[in-house]
Amino acid sequence: LREAPLFGDVADRLLDVIGTALVVGHNVGFDISFLDAELGRLDRPRLINERLDTMGLAARLAPQIRKPSLAAVAEKLGVVTSPRKLHRAGEDATITALVAMKLAEHAWQSGYTTSDELRSLGTRLPVRPRERHARGRADLDRALLADIPKAPGVYLMKNGLGEIVYVGKAKNLRDRVGSYFSQPLGYTRKMDGLLEALAAIETVVVGNELQALLLESQLIRRYQPRYNTALRSHEQYPFIRVDIATAWPRITLAKARKDDGARYFGPFRSATAARRTVDLLNRAVPLRTCSRSFRDPRSYGSPCIELDLGRCLGPCVGKADRDTYQALVRDVVAYLDGHDDALYQLLWRGLEEAAAKLDFEKAEKLRRDLRHAGTVVGSQRRIREATETGCCLLVLPAEVAGDLDLLLIAGGRIWAQVRIEKGEALAVIAARLEGSWRRLRGQRIPEIDHDSVDEAHILHRWLVRQGRLPGLVRLGDEPDWVAVMEGVLLLRDEELATDFRQLEAMDEALDVPRDEPEPADGSSVIA
Repeated sequence: LREAPLFGDVADRLLDVIGTALVVGHNVGFDISFLDAELGRLDRPRLINERLDTMGLAARLAPQIRKPSLAAVAEKLGVVTSPRKLHRAGEDATITALVAMKLAEHAWQSGYTTSDELRSLGTRLPVRPRERHARGRADLDRALLADIPKAPGVYLMKNGLGEIVYVGKAKNLRDRVGSYFSQPLGYTRKMDGLLEALAAIETVVVGNELQALLLESQLIRRYQPRYNTALRSHEQYPFIRVDIATAWPRITLAKARKDDGARYFGPFRSATAARRTVDLLNRAVPLRTCSRSFRDPRSYGSPCIELDLGRCLGPCVGKADRDTYQALVRDVVAYLDGHDDALYQLLWRGLEEAAAKLDFEKAEKLRRDLRHAGTVVGSQRRIREATETGCCLLVLPAEVAGDLDLLLIAGGRIWAQVRIEKGEALAVIAARLEGSWRRLRGQRIPEIDHDSVDEAHILHRWLVRQGRLPGLVRLGDEPDWVAVMEGVLLLRDEELATDFRQLEAMDEALDVPRDEPEPADGSSVIA
């Protein structure tokens, strides 16, 4: 390092090399903080480049690595074959690039197919400041454990009034619930007060991890336990509405889907992400935001300030060209549906222009809004893929040894569930499934709504991760149910097993950014 140049001597060259490229690093925020500090000493602006953290990616995609250092991750992924004692910058950079490529491949196989989703997945959750908590052990009655089985399922914790205050899932209910008895009081802020309030524990045994996840979601939605925060009331899930049936469409949020000719996207489990996406599109695309009906003369004249600001083409004063306006609407619809990134490129150019003008506050706001928009578009893509997926039969182990649960999935939802008992006649099983199939073919599958969106996301993630297992049977237009069941009954127990750690990783991926507090009057939420 004695002969190495000073940072100020190479800063310009370094910034030219980086340009606007994605910065990839292992704990990349730590590395960039050093660059920002040096740039600050030169009175230069901080880096605003998009970044991808391979440490964050590894923590999500390979949770079995307890300490995801670069060496540990590289060795786990097969990038290096033996631990390294010496570290060199050039070699570390090469290894980091190879690790990033490997993790990106794993992410793609897990259903994350866009760069926005990859960056979001690699974002490390902020570390909360430590709070002072009592360190005494929870004074719990161990008799509560007496009847809890060592089996997969869901547990419901109740307070002294019999109210359900927490719902969780576990591969081994006895071990999971037993772990609470060794936790200190207030061991996390989220659980502060839970153990003190605990008076009873109820369990529901299921045969497999998918049903544990589905049942947990249903129970949280039904009971709204105070200590569950990941899944909120489905009433908070908004739609994005583009009223294409009107002469001059606009983009708004809506509480529910209506049969009014508009295009609805969602529902979205993050109201904040949906709201910011609508705000971003309304700032970037000059469509009207007013509530004029354009059905009578009163809708014309007296333009609002949006026209003066250049954020509306002005249909109210006859300035808007209908073909140009409709082309913009089609761009918005294609963007929200995940079919076109032309609008994303337009929005990204706005961020680059703000950065070039040294308006870093605006650039950072655009970056946050684009991240929220990426969440919305990714969610909509998964909903679309779920509904477009053909019908299939999912074979899962039941809680009784030798029994099977068959899930008939259509349109991203569970249409029917059939329990097969050990020794049941093949012809009887085939007839039951054929009856469910005939009912399915005779009805229109309803669109995904508030009540089914969580199930659709869970099933889609599961099918993406487990789609190559023998227990997934793709169905044609007219299945031969006897032949289908002959194949199902030949499946061995180990072929139906899944890795519960993947369930935990999926649970994290299903979580969404916590909504920010809304205004007291709620005026900015629903148009």
